[in-house]
Amino acid sequence: MSEAKPDTPNYPEQFAGIRRRIEGRLAEIAPAVTGSAPRLKQSIRYSLLDGGKRLRPLITVLTAEALGGKAADAVDAACAIEMVHTASLMIDDLPSMDNASQRRGKPANHIAHGEDIAILGGITLISDAFGLIVRDPHLPADVKVDLVDALSTAIGTEGLCAGQERDLREINDRADAEALAQLQYQKTGALFVLCVEAGARIAGLERDSLAPLRAFGTHAGLAFQILDDLLDAVGESSVTGKDTGADLGKQTYAAIMSLDEAEAKADQELTDALAALEPAGINQEPFAAFLNLVLQAYQGQVDPGHARQAGAVV
Repeated sequence: MSEAKPDTPNYPEQFAGIRRRIEGRLAEIAPAVTGSAPRLKQSIRYSLLDGGKRLRPLITVLTAEALGGKAADAVDAACAIEMVHTASLMIDDLPSMDNASQRRGKPANHIAHGEDIAILGGITLISDAFGLIVRDPHLPADVKVDLVDALSTAIGTEGLCAGQERDLREINDRADAEALAQLQYQKTGALFVLCVEAGARIAGLERDSLAPLRAFGTHAGLAFQILDDLLDAVGESSVTGKDTGADLGKQTYAAIMSLDEAEAKADQELTDALAALEPAGINQEPFAAFLNLVLQAYQGQVDPGHARQAGAVV
């Protein structure tokens, strides 16, 4: 094996550094359990500060850096997106939604703190996410407006909430791949698109230059969701840290095709994500490293007897 060139980026080290910055900033943002509403604040800290893969803030900051921006300028926007993601998990786990008992290896928020507090915690996190962007001293006013607008779209009737509604109400046995792709985009892809769009705008790209990055986010988000569906089908709760088998009866890629076909579909989406960057002449290396991280996270949680050994993206 030849030695790496001295200037070859060490992406695992870079990713670890970004995650440390995100974790540190989230710890600053999380409300101290003093004064009023201590149960609400404890609930927020319980879900926001318990780790997770932090993939969404990671790709936000990575995109900004890859396009010539500064990590420091992207940290608060990245944390805002992670706050919305955390809120979505708190709400998704509720008995009226997915009725999950655990998340990230411990009791779901509503079990630890009560359904009422979990709902209020999710609302608070979403509200505070918008405030964090608006108050960010690193960003010009026009970028703040764009990020707030994009975040609103990613949450509402074309984003997370719409995807969750369809997931709850459109449970059927139809192998409708087109409808499923739309559902998965709303549930997962919309937030991935927001991440790369936010990183690009913070780095100085104009709105009319974002199409390749949006396409990357769409494909990356779909790949992630397919792999997550597969983990629900073949993973173990003790390894994944959340309920498995929760998607039985739902329309997922793990349900409408074989496991090998679903993994092949995920591989193709990862490949298509990188290909989407080619027309813009964007350096693919950091994005390929991120996609490999997503793939490795899946492979590290699934029983090798259930999964093909998919190759690296590049």
